[in-house]
Amino acid sequence: MPEFDVDNGLDAAPKRDVLEIGETGLFHWAMPERTDAYYVSYRADLRQGRPFLGLRGVMAIRRAMLSGQYRLIVVHPPFYAGWQPRSFLAALKFTLFRGDVRSLWGALTSPLFFELLRFIALKPLIAIDRSDSFGIPNHHFAWIDKADAYYKRELPVDHWQAFYGSGHRRLPGASFRRKPRWLKRLAKLKPIGLGLNRQQTEAANGAFGAEKTSDVFFAGGIDGNSHVRSRMPALIEALRAAGVTVDVPEGRLPLDAFMARCAKAWITLSPEGLGWDCYRHMEAAIAGSVPLVNAPTIDRYCPLEVDRHCLVYYPDEEARAVESVVAALADKERLHAMALAARAHALSNLTERAITEALLAEWAGAPADELQKRTR
Repeated sequence: MPEFDVDNGLDAAPKRDVLEIGETGLFHWAMPERTDAYYVSYRADLRQGRPFLGLRGVMAIRRAMLSGQYRLIVVHPPFYAGWQPRSFLAALKFTLFRGDVRSLWGALTSPLFFELLRFIALKPLIAIDRSDSFGIPNHHFAWIDKADAYYKRELPVDHWQAFYGSGHRRLPGASFRRKPRWLKRLAKLKPIGLGLNRQQTEAANGAFGAEKTSDVFFAGGIDGNSHVRSRMPALIEALRAAGVTVDVPEGRLPLDAFMARCAKAWITLSPEGLGWDCYRHMEAAIAGSVPLVNAPTIDRYCPLEVDRHCLVYYPDEEARAVESVVAALADKERLHAMALAARAHALSNLTERAITEALLAEWAGAPADELQKRTR
């Protein structure tokens, strides 16, 4: 972790490439040796040692900007604005009600101090939303305006739909889509991947190369999940009726066991969960199995290409889904080639490390190959 001083400032820290501020993270997980991070959220339980953003931190960030200490600033705006009652009540839930009194002040105030950063020149600045939601909360609009780009994981194929119920009370119509202010905001929206962390990547790598023992593998929560997931039992039964060997474990698997079962299957069934972008797409690819995904509903980041890296099905066409799986299994050489191509693509583009290297190269001007050498 970065070497912050006792006053929650940056003066004692060595110069780094990235300053990251928010509840979730990306750079401080993927390249901690090059990143300083502040925590901003009512969720004190997810802080993982990062200092809460306070007034001293805001002032330290201002000094750092004046001295040019960082090459890239990354913010993850909170899902709830600090002034919303839900943010206040959730801060009590995750601190006071769990016996963590010491974190109460930071959980309550860090989302409010975060908004003070709007008045500091942060350049270059990118905002990132990797949540499951397809919508953009209206308190994020100021960050879209301030940032050079706003990256969103579940970005609808029609980017305008991200403003449903926030920028517009309903689906944005023609007059809304012609307004210069909203056109400028729309131009800043870009897709970003969920990304596999180091532990997931290593586990998938370790499983790669296993002998195939099943045709299709599926493991995932269904209850309380997406409607697409609710169709899984029927699809699995239809596949079995067609003579396909389907591996469906009982209960939740540990990470290594999950990766091992992926690696042993020719195809891994990977329907969307609460968001379309799903860890399983990438885990299966790196483990050496061809992901079978439902038709994308989002604008994807460095996507696994259909029929080159993955197979696709439509949830409302169960019979055709079964036919496509049976046809794919009839050509194991093609499946093997697809699995290798998917693995190479995912390792190069869809891990947290790969995503951060690409973003830093784009916004801070460092060649990606140079970053790879420096961060290994």
